[in-house]
Amino acid sequence: MSSERGIAASSVTVYAVVIAAALVTVAVLAPALASVVQTTEDGDPTVSVITLRGGTGDQNVNSVTEDLREARTNASVEAVVLRIDSPGGPVDSSEEFYLAVNRTASEMPVVAYVEGSAASGGYFGIAPSDEILVKPSSTVGSIGVIVSAPLSAVERAAQQGETFVRSGPDKAQISKDGIREDIEVLQAAFVGTVMQHRGDELTLSEEEVASGDVYLGAEAVENGFADDVGDLDAAIERAAALSPEIEGDRYDVDYGTTSFSLGVSVDLADVERVDGNIIYVDRSEPDRTEFVQPVEYYAVWGVPAAQANANVTGEGVVLGG
Repeated sequence: MSSERGIAASSVTVYAVVIAAALVTVAVLAPALASVVQTTEDGDPTVSVITLRGGTGDQNVNSVTEDLREARTNASVEAVVLRIDSPGGPVDSSEEFYLAVNRTASEMPVVAYVEGSAASGGYFGIAPSDEILVKPSSTVGSIGVIVSAPLSAVERAAQQGETFVRSGPDKAQISKDGIREDIEVLQAAFVGTVMQHRGDELTLSEEEVASGDVYLGAEAVENGFADDVGDLDAAIERAAALSPEIEGDRYDVDYGTTSFSLGVSVDLADVERVDGNIIYVDRSEPDRTEFVQPVEYYAVWGVPAAQANANVTGEGVVLGG
C-alpha cells in the first residue's frame, strides 16, 4: 500500500534531468565503491554484507530482496550480514522484506546489524535473523501498525452509492470500524511473527511487545529484542562463526555495490520537446473518472509526514494498533 495506484489525469509535467551531474557523481564515487568490494578469487567462502538504509518502501525492499536472492544463488556465499537503518514503511513491502530474509535465513546464517534503527517494519524484516546486534544508540521495536485514510473518504463513503452501481454491498466501501478490524488483524500477525522468531529470547510479554514501545541498544539486549552489542565487524564475525562451511577467519567479505538511479522514467511517446537538459513531457490523459486507494497501512516508527497534523486540521484520520 506504498503508493496510490489510481488512474489520474494530469497536466503537462516538466522534468529537469541533469544527466551530466549524475555522470560526474558516478565517476567520482566509482573508485570508492570498488574499494569496498573484496574479491573471492582465492576460493574462500564469503560473508555477504547487504545494506538497507531508509524506509521499507518498494524501491528499497526490491533492491534488498534482489541482493538476498543473489546471495542465496551464489555458491561462494555461506552467510549474510544484514546492515539496517530503517524506521519501517508500508505494510505490504515490509512483508516482502520479511519473507526474503526469512527464506534466506532458512538456507544460511543471517545476522542483522542495526546501524541506526530497526523499528516497526524494519524490525519485522530482521526478526528471522539468527542473531541481532545493535549499537548502544540503536533504536529497535515500535511493533505496531497505523492506518492513514482521508477523512472525506470515510465520511462520504455512503454517498458514493448514489454515483456508482456496485456488484456487492461491501464493494469499495470503507468505514472506521472496518479499518479498525484491519488494524487488529495486521497487528496480530505482526506481533505473532515477532513472538515466533524472538519469543525464546524476549523477557517481555506479548502485550508488552504489542505496546509499540521502542528501545535503545542496551535495553533491547536486556529485554530480548536484540542479542548483543557490537559493530559491523562483530556481526560479520558472528555470521562466519555460525556457518558450518566457514573455518576460523578463512573467509572473504563482500560489502556489495551501490546502484544509482535518476528516478525518472520517460516514455518517448510522451516527450513534447527537449530544451538543453530539460525534457518537457506531456502526460495528460483523456477525461476519465479518477480512482485512488483511500486507505494505506504502515508498519513505521512515526506517522506519514503528510498526515502529521491530521488530528489538528481534520484533514485525515490516523488510527494506530
